[in-house]
Amino acid sequence: MRSKKQLLKSWKVYAVLDDSLFPDRRKLLRKFYDLLESPVDVVQFRFKDFADLPFYRAVFDMVAAAKRKNIPLIINDRPEIALSLGADGVHLGKGDILVSAARKMLGPGAIIGRTIRGAVDIGSINRKEVDYVAVGPVFRTPLKPGLKAVSRSRLRELSRSVRMPLVAIGGINKDNVREVVREGIRTVAFARYGITETYTRKKIEELRKAMGLTPGLLR
Repeated sequence: MRSKKQLLKSWKVYAVLDDSLFPDRRKLLRKFYDLLESPVDVVQFRFKDFADLPFYRAVFDMVAAAKRKNIPLIINDRPEIALSLGADGVHLGKGDILVSAARKMLGPGAIIGRTIRGAVDIGSINRKEVDYVAVGPVFRTPLKPGLKAVSRSRLRELSRSVRMPLVAIGGINKDNVREVVREGIRTVAFARYGITETYTRKKIEELRKAMGLTPGLLR
């Protein structure tokens, strides 16, 4: 079996579980297990508070469950939490800890992703330290109210110039995903579509179909 890091280039569907969408943590935990039974390639936890010990223990169990499914589990922003949980890696924004510091903390086997907005950001990234980059929002989204959507021409430019796995995120759903795929993007992420709704597996299967992919996954 190939390692999770070796599977990076085959990622197609990237789910982001954002705690701001789930005030009830029990529902958040249930949704995570729904995601594990759906055709996603990777899951990111975007949590603000790990101080609650029972919740931390629940997330620890979630990491173990993801490992059993061989689904990479990425922690947003907090490499120290990723390390303590035994997660597969971390995703960093422009204002987060330095990538070099996260790499030193997590080691060469960890997956590290970085948010970008355009080609200028790519120039500042050490490609030996970053495994993939995410660009967005590609559509307007209430989760990022202060950011304009990335233009189609910029998406096209990045898909042609970025020599590492590129993930598009922001407002993506089954009705607009073809617009993204047409610009050369091969991996899409979402934080609301299929997560805030019921029938999670069905919704994600529909997204994959709209991308021209098979509905399910072979692991």
